[in-house]
Amino acid sequence: MPADPPAVAIIGGSGLCRQDIFPVIDTVRPYTRHGETSDEISICAYTDSAGAQRTVAFLPRHGAQHSIAPHQVPYRANIAALRVLGVTQILATCIAGSLRRRVRPGDLVVPDQFVNLTWGRDPEGPAELVHVPMADPYCPRLRGHAIRSGRTAGLRTHRQGTAAVIQGPRFSTRAESRWFSRQGWDLVNMTQYPECYLAREAGLCYAVFAMITDYDVGVGQRTAFIRHASLEPVLRVFHRNVEALKSLLAATVPRLGQDYDCGCDRPLAAEYYKNRRVHGPAVTGAP
Repeated sequence: MPADPPAVAIIGGSGLCRQDIFPVIDTVRPYTRHGETSDEISICAYTDSAGAQRTVAFLPRHGAQHSIAPHQVPYRANIAALRVLGVTQILATCIAGSLRRRVRPGDLVVPDQFVNLTWGRDPEGPAELVHVPMADPYCPRLRGHAIRSGRTAGLRTHRQGTAAVIQGPRFSTRAESRWFSRQGWDLVNMTQYPECYLAREAGLCYAVFAMITDYDVGVGQRTAFIRHASLEPVLRVFHRNVEALKSLLAATVPRLGQDYDCGCDRPLAAEYYKNRRVHGPAVTGAP
């Protein structure tokens, strides 16, 4: 590992299973007591806004080959491994469907809330019973950076949004999609729970760039990923979104400071992560 451990991590979602944003200087794959991470974690070099040489960790949520379904992602192992590497801030990416006409394909949403509609995604956690406050699940400081980056890049950027997190890997039915929309939720996604929650439990800052690929099936006029006629325009937006995400990350990571006081590092469960041990090569002291 480099002398300067990565304080920042990128969790890449669909379309960003490999990264060419920052040069890779090392790879690790810690084995935690929760199992292995989705794939190897790349340790990459960058220069921050003050001219200092830093490192950033990159972890593909679905594996480098996009082979892990949303409900099978080892979320707890991923967060535990990043925590032991020294990461304190996570910028994640995801592709999402819109539940609102005003949230258009190609838009960036920086969610401030999620609604969990998944099941069976709560693997073994702390031995002690803990109740982690989740009224505001995302880091306000990181969200601010994400919003500024989106606007600077000229993207239609929504500074708030509620993500309806569905089980996957299937998409919504029309009835489900219309129900989500009637609840007042803004976008639909498959991975924000439990990833966002586990970051808070671990005392890490967390925010997500959610790029809108299409209208969800009960909102828009297309039945995305079902009929061949509707697939091509959706894929065009998808590929544009991936390139936009790379630019956003390249602009945002160097601006993230090392000193901050947003309070994300002080959840009730943070003590659980101290003085724990990882079983695996090159890494010790993990949860």
